[in-house]
Amino acid sequence: MTDPTALPNFTPYDPAGTPNGAAQSQTPARDSVLAVLTGIGIDAQVDADGDLEYKIVDDDGVATTLFARVAEAQPEMEVPLALVRFFGQWQLQEPVSPDRNDRIARCNDLTLQLNLVKLSLVQESLVVSVEHVILPGSDLDVLVPLSINHILQGVGFFYQSWAPIEDVPAGEQ
Repeated sequence: MTDPTALPNFTPYDPAGTPNGAAQSQTPARDSVLAVLTGIGIDAQVDADGDLEYKIVDDDGVATTLFARVAEAQPEMEVPLALVRFFGQWQLQEPVSPDRNDRIARCNDLTLQLNLVKLSLVQESLVVSVEHVILPGSDLDVLVPLSINHILQGVGFFYQSWAPIEDVPAGEQ
């Protein structure tokens, strides 16, 4: 049996190494996220705040504007860690309760149930975000579309959670 009080045996830090043997990138994280968005057919621009702004169009032709805010790694950091937050906001509408406490409780419940996704309220808007720490060699080709899908699913879950149970299609209860 192993000693539960023993410290884990981590491999020593190798500044030349990257996760999974991936090549280390010298491209700033925002440019890397932009390249992935472009690569999956999403037109994105840098807005006045320095965020990436892009639109996702659903099957009905409805466009949703999302954003990615990137905090680049500082040059003096031993391990270059960048932070990226993907987010969007939606005006609250029926069938959402007009009671602010009910709304906050619902956001809290869903945030606790979902992985990566955070739901919050800002005045009369729902804000949904997904955040990641980006290391050299992080697989942005997986993280970017995954984050977008998680955000859109989180919004869908929020609105579905207010629907009366008889409005829920059979098999989804």
